[in-house]
Amino acid sequence: MKNMKRALRRHHYQRIKRARAGYWSGYAAHAGKPQGMVASSPCRCSGPCCGNPRHHFGEATVQERRQAGFDSSALVEVGA
Repeated sequence: MKNMKRALRRHHYQRIKRARAGYWSGYAAHAGKPQGMVASSPCRCSGPCCGNPRHHFGEATVQERRQAGFDSSALVEVGA
């Protein structure tokens, strides 16, 4: 049986392009580079409004917030 991986990958790439044609206020409906850009990553920018808050505002991750809230005195109170 013939390997269909490449054909399937191309099919899904074209399907994603059609599905995301209305993104970026319709700019992605134009043929060429805009379609490829929106197919590979639908987010238009990585600025403060839609980017990583840790990068832009220095916010701590959930894990870091938990670690900062964890106090070693809690172990002493429990008796560990």
